[in-house]
Amino acid sequence: MTPREKGNAATRALMGSEQSARLAAAAESDTFGADIAGYAVDHVFGDIWTRDGLDQARRSLITMTVMVALRQPHEFGLHMNFALDHGMPLREIEEALIQMLPYVGFPAISGVMPVATKIVAERGLDKKADYAGHRGLL
Repeated sequence: MTPREKGNAATRALMGSEQSARLAAAAESDTFGADIAGYAVDHVFGDIWTRDGLDQARRSLITMTVMVALRQPHEFGLHMNFALDHGMPLREIEEALIQMLPYVGFPAISGVMPVATKIVAERGLDKKADYAGHRGLL
C-alpha cells in the first residue's frame, strides 16, 4: 500500500468518506495547497495516525489539547467530533478541558467552549437540552 493509499484509508476511518474524499481531492488537485494536503494525507494520517500505541479517540484527545493551546477552535471541534465518533465519553473531554485550565488558562479554554457546546447540543449530549445560560465562562 502506498503512503497515499494508507493515508486515504486512515482519513476515511477517522473522518468518514465525505471529508476524506474532499481531502484526497485537494491533495490530487494540482492547485495551490495541493502539496500541503498531500503531506497531510501521506504523513500526518498515513504515517502518524496509523501507528500502534494509541487508539483514534486518544489521538484526537491529544490533538484537541494542542488545538486549545494553539487557540484553534475549528480544529478543536473537528477532533472533538472525531473523538466522540470513536467512543470517547463526553465526560473525558470535559475532564481534559479542566486539566488544561492551569496550563493554558481560561482564555484558551473559553476560545473552544462555543465550539464544544455547539457540538454537545448538536449531538443531543447535554443533560439539560434547554439550558441557555453560560458554560462556566462569560
